[in-house]
Order: sequence, then structure tokens, then C-alpha cells
Amino acid sequence: MEYINKTVFINYLNCPTLAWLTKRNKIPKLTGLNNDFLVYEGKIIRQKAWQIFNNVVVQKKVGDEDVFLQTKKLVADYNIDTVCNACFVQGGYYVKVDILKRIDKNSWHLFEVKSGSKYKVKYINDVAFAAMVLSKANINVSKYSVLYLSNSYRLGMQIDSLFKEIDSTEKVELTLLDFLSVSDQAIKEISSENMPEPYLKRSCKNCPVFDICMGKNVNNHIFDLPRLSVPVMEELIALKVDTIDKVPDDFKLTQMQKIVKDSVLTNTTYISNTLLSELSNIKQPYYYLDFESVTMIMPLYPDIAPHTQVLTQFSLDKTDNVGNILNHYEYIADYTKDCRREFAMQLIKCLKQDGTIITYSNSERISILKLARLFEDLSDSLNKIVDRIVDLELILKKNYYDVNFHGRSSIKKVLPVLVPKETYLDLEIGYGGDAAASFAFMAMGMYDEKQIEQTKMNLLKYCAKDTAAMIYIHQFLINIAKNKYS
Repeated sequence: MEYINKTVFINYLNCPTLAWLTKRNKIPKLTGLNNDFLVYEGKIIRQKAWQIFNNVVVQKKVGDEDVFLQTKKLVADYNIDTVCNACFVQGGYYVKVDILKRIDKNSWHLFEVKSGSKYKVKYINDVAFAAMVLSKANINVSKYSVLYLSNSYRLGMQIDSLFKEIDSTEKVELTLLDFLSVSDQAIKEISSENMPEPYLKRSCKNCPVFDICMGKNVNNHIFDLPRLSVPVMEELIALKVDTIDKVPDDFKLTQMQKIVKDSVLTNTTYISNTLLSELSNIKQPYYYLDFESVTMIMPLYPDIAPHTQVLTQFSLDKTDNVGNILNHYEYIADYTKDCRREFAMQLIKCLKQDGTIITYSNSERISILKLARLFEDLSDSLNKIVDRIVDLELILKKNYYDVNFHGRSSIKKVLPVLVPKETYLDLEIGYGGDAAASFAFMAMGMYDEKQIEQTKMNLLKYCAKDTAAMIYIHQFLINIAKNKYS
């Protein structure tokens, strides 16, 4: 028998259609190194949390029926203080509980372990789902807590200092009542042979099944409008507006949203009158700069808090005015240690000359400012680098729009539209998340020497592709701007 798990039930609260599709495995599965890394880190954090309890029994999963019988025996054994990874099934629902600590013979304290370093309201739903299944199974839980990560933890400290605990009992019990009130109806709708009728709502915007549900066969959806705020989105939905061409002429939009709407209505590419002048203000020589970084839940280096972003590599291309690469510089950190200072010094060395530094987004600027605060003796040189940065993405967003962007401006969305022959598909590592995960796996000692050398090569190729992409986009914009006024 198949049971409804937490993901399906939480999806039901947001959208019964999504829950129905999730139950039938219609949701695209997350794959790739980044997903593997997140799953692995989550597993490590749970195991770390188990270590702070005494007299612990960790339930091992075998066959479903064996697991459920094992759970009943464990919770009935008064000699066991704490059960971790306990699996419960009741009333058509299934849950795996991170930690159950016995309070007395008649009640338990439930702990939900989270990998975040900030307490989030959405954690309550996760705990309340577990509470609902345990309530149906007649397991008396009288206290609920969330364990999340402490920013004060550093490598080498006692493991209990890794976690903060927040008592969520009151909020969980209130949410539990709401969950119980809809649980039977949820089972009925999710198990029905007929898919619940979908309807447009704000949660559709980032829904994993949008393209096969409300977005199927819909061109120029309102979600293609950039930076669409929740109030504006809900107002358009209330007006039964689902595509950009249906947006009323007197409806208030931002300047960028108006550009997108006009491009859709006229089926033309927008090129501003100021594009050429903005590009002309970028002084030569051009330096195209891209960073890669990793944010690890469990710090691997001393004096680093959980979830600290660590810069790991950069690519830098110096070109002439027509995009010919005069010099290419690259750096990749030693994965065995914290190389942020070395990173900063190499960056200063490569950028000591005059010229405009071109990035794609504001993230490099923010990262350099963080380095300047971290290393005061390097701050003057780093701040001078910041003063030379120009954000190419911002120039593009203000001055150029192709309907094939679909409201996006990321480099991977823009590049194939502007320069179709250029692609990331030929790379072993083609996404930032996978790049971060690859470096993390090296740092965790999970690769052998051959894998390490290959990974380094793949990482350098990926980062270099980003700076090359910036050159292509910049030159495309220059040529378009010149042609407009020729």
C-alpha cells in the first residue's frame, strides 16, 4: 500500500492538484551533484543531532512492514529513552520522525532537525505533519521542538553547540488541529482517480508542474513579467488575466514590466535610446570577472560558521574593444584549507591595473566588500576594485529585451537567445550549484586523486565559460547599439 507523505500533504495545503500530481510521480525529480550534496548534508546534520541525546536507538529501514513493527516495539520499550529515524504509518499517512525523546511512560518530546541557521515559520508545518500522524497512531506527544543550526558554532566545538532549540509546542498544536480537520478530505482528493481542477494562484509561479498544468500551451504568461510583486500578481489573477496581452492598458506596471508588455504586444525586440551611451561609458580595457563559491552547512575550516559562503575560484578575461582575449587569469582554492585571504590577494594582483571590471549580477561586488571587511589590511585595494565594477546584467535589463527571455535575465537564459551557438551543454559541470557541490565533495574527502584533478579541470572550464559568455553578450549589445544608430 502507498501512503501519503509529508511532501504530498504540504503540497495539498497549497494546491490539491499539485498534491495529486506529486502522489503520481509527475513532479520532475531533482537530480545532479547539487541535489546529491544537499541530501548528503541533511543526512549528516541529522546524524549530528542524534549524538546530543543519550540512550539512543536509531531505527534501521528494512522492508516497510518490518519497519512499522519495529517502531511499535521501540516506542513500547520503556528502557529506551530516545528513538531516532522512527517510521510511523496510520490512517493512510506515513512519516519518519527525526527524534523522539521519552518524557515518561505516557508521553514523548518530538524534535525536528533542520539544516538552516535561522528559524523559519514553515518549519511548523513539517512538525505538525509528524504530530498529525503520531496523533492518529495514538502516540502521545506533549512537547515539540525544532533544532536548527547555531551561527556561533565553530569547528572543534562540542557537538551540542551546533544546535539551537526552540519550543514550538503551542504553534504546532494549533496547526495540528487544522491538519486533522482536513486530513480525511486530503486522503479522498489525493487518492481520487480524477485530478482536482487546477486554478491560477500565486503559488503557480514557482510550481514544478506549472508547464504541464496552468502554463501548458500558454504563451507570454503574466509570470513572464519581471519582478512581479505578490499584490500585483493577485490583482491580475483576480481580474482573470493570465497572459501579458490581456493586461489592461491602464494597469500600473513598472518600467521594466512595461518594456516586456510592449515587446510582447508588438512582437519586437526592445532597444533603448540610451544603450549606446551606457555602453560607451564603460572604459577600456575590459576585465570580465566571475566568482564561484560554496556554502557548506557543516563548516570544514576553522573560524567559519555554518552556512558561511566561501569563495573558491575566479575567472578573469582581459579583452580589447572587439572582444579578443588578451589575457586570461584563473584561480582555484586549495580545498584542504580556507583560502579566502589568498583569493583576495590573487584578485588584487590580477586587477592592479586600470580598466573597467565587468560582472554579470551584483554578487561579485557584494563578495569583494565582504572580503574587505574580513581583511582590513586589504580593504583599500579591494574597495578600489569595487569602484571599477560595472554590472552588465543591469545594463541589459534596462536597455534590451527579447521576448524569448520570458522575463528572465540570467546569463544562462540570455546567452542562447543572443548567441545561439554558445551553450553550457558541452560542459561536465554546467550549473553553479553543481560547481559548489563538486568543490564541497573534494573538501569532504569524497574524491580520489584522479577525480580531484578532473573536477578541478571541469570547475575551471565552467567558470571560464561564464566570463566568455559575458564577452559574447557585451559584444552583442555593442553591435546592436551601433547598428541602431548607423
